[in-house]
Amino acid sequence: MVVATKSASELAPVYDAVVIGSGYGGGVAASRLSRMGYQVAVLEQGRPWQPGEFPTTIKARCMATRISGRHVRLGDPTGLFRLTVGNGLTVLSATGMGGGSLINAGVVRRPDPQRLREAGWPDAVLDDGRFEKGLDRAEKMLGAAPLPVPERFAKFAGMQRAATAVGATAQLPSITIAHRSGPNPAGVYQNECQYCGDCWSGCNAGAKNTVGITYIADAVHHGAEVFCRSRVEAIARAGNDWEITVKDLSGTGGSNRIAAGILVLAAGTLGTTELLLRAQSRGLALSGMLGRKFSANGDDMVIAAELEEPVNAIATGYPPRAPQGAPVVGPHSIAMIDLRDESGSVMMVQDGAMPTMMAALAPVKALMERRFGRALELFRGGIYCDALNKTQVYYIVGHDDAGGRLALHKDRITIDWPEYSNSARRVAAEEKVKAMIEEVGGVFQTNPFNLAVFGGNRVIAHPLGGCALAESADKGVVAPDGRVFDPGKGPEGVHEGLYVCDGALVPSALGVSPLLTIAALAERTMMLAADRLGRKLDVFSSPGR
Repeated sequence: MVVATKSASELAPVYDAVVIGSGYGGGVAASRLSRMGYQVAVLEQGRPWQPGEFPTTIKARCMATRISGRHVRLGDPTGLFRLTVGNGLTVLSATGMGGGSLINAGVVRRPDPQRLREAGWPDAVLDDGRFEKGLDRAEKMLGAAPLPVPERFAKFAGMQRAATAVGATAQLPSITIAHRSGPNPAGVYQNECQYCGDCWSGCNAGAKNTVGITYIADAVHHGAEVFCRSRVEAIARAGNDWEITVKDLSGTGGSNRIAAGILVLAAGTLGTTELLLRAQSRGLALSGMLGRKFSANGDDMVIAAELEEPVNAIATGYPPRAPQGAPVVGPHSIAMIDLRDESGSVMMVQDGAMPTMMAALAPVKALMERRFGRALELFRGGIYCDALNKTQVYYIVGHDDAGGRLALHKDRITIDWPEYSNSARRVAAEEKVKAMIEEVGGVFQTNPFNLAVFGGNRVIAHPLGGCALAESADKGVVAPDGRVFDPGKGPEGVHEGLYVCDGALVPSALGVSPLLTIAALAERTMMLAADRLGRKLDVFSSPGR
């Protein structure tokens, strides 16, 4: 099924509800509001991506990348990959129908409730049972399940060896990938996984359970309209409604204004915070905590090179780009190891498949390290040589102090966290993984994209916060029910009809990949909204009308 989309020029002047963004939070909101019977418009800055359309070559991926920051703004604003360069770290995110689900590994893991409580999450969020119910609903809708028969892939054996070396166990997380062809929970037919390892750059096989073919498809089944290449420039209060200024990126370049009684901000952590910072600068009463409690979710990426046995972790793509007879990779991430950080909190290490773009940097990195023999070996062998087949990518997901700041510079979002790279917690996590790599006979290497030639920033993929959940406006930006605080009405007053439903409201690092938490929080917000608005919300009926 191809979800029908429209351009901004086709927008009606008024909707019951407008959802900005189509990632995990926006998809949930669109589906649930549509099921409540509201006329819903979903505004997505990017384009709709279909299997077979995702970029596969280094050149195509570069063409689909946009880079923004305090001093730079390059590339197509509808490009799939977005790199936001900040002071201290760079955020990788996605633009397109489905948001971050287009380019992630699809790893699903429930957060530790006790850890959330210790991090200051509002008791109301953790105690009323709706968050747990949201976790259940999101797992079902996203078709989350562990990989069957993981032993067939060398990557899993590599994770088992690493785990055993440090007295741990290689765990199998659920992933949002179809392992057999057939209809998904939204009624959309999917192909089975081809195990090419390229989940991170867009699934050309059509096996990934993205938001576009789950929650967004369900929303469209129930009457929602999706408008791609539609960038929201500003939001403002207009009487009893919310006014949204939308720029058409489909070629006309025009802008128009629409209105809605319900406005859901789900433009991603950076996009949602940017829209609220703009609104605040133009007079909308918002918490002074806006832009604070920004977390990288303890993100890092390291490489285990020169392992004793092959792990076959170089993505081959679909259709395959590797030489005939190259080993099958498996999903991008198969297993995880819980190493625990210095405080005893969960710290997950996930395997990854190295994208061709990164594999191509391996000989360059060896040259910069003056390892000329290694560089020559890699240049001669190419990206699918035996040497690189003995190389494993590890993703670290853990905790940090949410000490980053988001602000506006020339009306665009900026990131400020110069201390992140040298923070004690991040360094300790890296040292733990380094010890594990050396214990299993590998050579520890940092992410090649952290090199000075690329700015030296840590590159992270799980930005959280900026519009943190809290009990009151003096502690955060969003109330426990998902509505945005209005300090003009008192510390617990809220803006009627204005919601945040994405990673921006997560007030701390999670220690696990955040997609399930974001979707579950959005499910919870929609349950509360249905109760408050007197609407029936049936999530168990068939996808179609």
